[in-house]
Amino acid sequence: MLRNIMIFLMFLICTFIGYFIGENYKRRSIHLKEMQKALLLLNNEILYSNTPLPNALFEIGNKVSEPISFIFIEMTSILEEGNISSVYESFEIAYEKNKDNISLNKDDYKIINDFFKTLGNSGVTGQERIFSLALDNIDINYKEAKKLEKENIKLYRTLGLSIGAMLAIFFI
Repeated sequence: MLRNIMIFLMFLICTFIGYFIGENYKRRSIHLKEMQKALLLLNNEILYSNTPLPNALFEIGNKVSEPISFIFIEMTSILEEGNISSVYESFEIAYEKNKDNISLNKDDYKIINDFFKTLGNSGVTGQERIFSLALDNIDINYKEAKKLEKENIKLYRTLGLSIGAMLAIFFI
């Protein structure tokens, strides 16, 4: 009886691991889409509404879903404290606090990091180009993430299930 329960638990654990690894691919594409939405909203707030940056970041934080919203809300609080001299530094601190909840790879982070390095350093036309470049790069990474998701999510789910079944059969 105990042996059968252990075999069943082993099967469930292997299946869960396969689903968890597959979900990482899905989370990355979701987080990239939310970041793309956030940057598009930030573009509208800054360029067309002329909203001050801390207010714009707070509004964006309330409009996008978690965990991306945490970064923008954290950036707002850091900028309002006044201890940080640039938007880039506030992004670095906010991202470090929330990076465990965000499924972005190094390339995604580099695009967003470069965007916040240049935010506010040029005129209106320069800002439009910076927003356009960041949005285009995130869109490219989003399409790549969707492709990887499509290829790998089913693979890892099936692999976890198959390994669990194989081990269960082996121990029976």
